Amino acid sequence: MQINLKILKQKIDEYYNKTISKDDLGKWASKGYYALMKGEYIEIEKLEIYHFVRTISTFHIKPNDKKDEFPCSEEEVAKIRAILCGREDICYTFNIRIYQNLYLEGNYAVKLKEFRSLKEIINSVSLEQVSSSQINFLIDYGYNYEPPKVLTLIDLLEQNIKDIIIENIDSEEKELDFIQTVGIYAGGGSKINQQNFLPSLNKLLDCVMGNIFFRITITYKKGTPYLSIILC
Repeated sequence: MQINLKILKQKIDEYYNKTISKDDLGKWASKGYYALMKGEYIEIEKLEIYHFVRTISTFHIKPNDKKDEFPCSEEEVAKIRAILCGREDICYTFNIRIYQNLYLEGNYAVKLKEFRSLKEIINSVSLEQVSSSQINFLIDYGYNYEPPKVLTLIDLLEQNIKDIIIENIDSEEKELDFIQTVGIYAGGGSKINQQNFLPSLNKLLDCVMGNIFFRITITYKKGTPYLSIILC
């Protein structure tokens, strides 16, 4: 379903301009929320409005005490409009997990094969003795690619994986090269980098493959959303 911040704002404006009814807005949001729950939430532009769509998806329903069903209020819709128009700032943080069924078809099936191969290599790497074939695999994966547009959570997580590999491998010398030395109250930057290299890659791979939950923060400032990933 085609849904993003611009379309959501347009729909809310149409409601306030009396072009569409409360029933129309609620049913439209309900359809969008269902699509998000089917896996479309991995698209960043849709995830950015997840909280708003979920709220408005109940706008049209009638209160039902027995089923514990209650519509969102006019005040909640007005608050969402104020956030989207930049009159209010807000921050949402929540747990999320990649929907594994996404990997059953198309390009995502190819991606899953790549992630599994990379994880197999990572799990077999010893920092004391890394084989040339392991280094070559990591170099090929990290360096030989065109940076894609980051449109999905999978894109974002994969970009982080590649960045860690590029930061810690010397492609010319073909060896691990933990050169990062900058840190605040950390000390021994390169040593910390070496210790965290494999665990960080493994955690990101588990996140992108849908094995574990991670946290997302979405901050709205002056109507513009900013998304970041938190790995605990």
